[in-house]
Amino acid sequence: MIFTGKTVVITGAGSGVGRALALGFTADGADVVGFGRTREDLERTAAACAGRMQVVVGDVAREADVERLFDEVERRHGKVDILVNNAAIYPKRNFLDMTQAEWAHAFETNVIGLAHCCRKALPGMLARGYGRIINMGSFAWKGPAPASSAYCASKAAVTVFTAALASEVDRARHPDVLVNELLAGVFRTRMSDTGDDPAEAYTHARTVASLPSGGPHGRIFLRSEVFVEAHGLRARLMRIARGLLGR
Repeated sequence: MIFTGKTVVITGAGSGVGRALALGFTADGADVVGFGRTREDLERTAAACAGRMQVVVGDVAREADVERLFDEVERRHGKVDILVNNAAIYPKRNFLDMTQAEWAHAFETNVIGLAHCCRKALPGMLARGYGRIINMGSFAWKGPAPASSAYCASKAAVTVFTAALASEVDRARHPDVLVNELLAGVFRTRMSDTGDDPAEAYTHARTVASLPSGGPHGRIFLRSEVFVEAHGLRARLMRIARGLLGR
């Protein structure tokens, strides 16, 4: 139960990858606050989490809703240890078939809402000297396809934003506050008819969330790299331990 005592906020927790992440973190002992637009979906996730997930209904694209989310987390738990920015929308329409407002809404959700959540969570993490921010990325920007310009462009922006935000965290003063992006793969969700079982996403998120102090920061983790990185860190820690023991 490696996350016992930790408070985890997951956006887009009502279904798909978000639900899988909530199930995984609660099984590992965390207190999860799940945020999403549809109460019924969130309540189904909460029921599957056996009472360890608190439900907050709202839209990450609405500033007032995000403010209310973090006010509720502060009231109930007093902190955010891990923030997983998972909420996203994927309007599968050609660029010229969308109004400007429709196209911009993908950025309001996928980028601006994500950034607002970071703005609310990061100061407390810096003050306490501990925190993990995981921005869920996508392979879409690496191979843009028709009817996906809003999604692909917004996910590319998430990659750049994550690196920029990480660069503003003083590594010497805050070695245990880590900001990373996770491209966990393609999963069978409401966004996609193909891919892996969403449950597999937690395996990768768990590794990134449990990176040690001084661990990777400002990184884009591809799912194939997560285990390599974790293995490398374990090996390095073992070498350090052997050195301290004179072995």
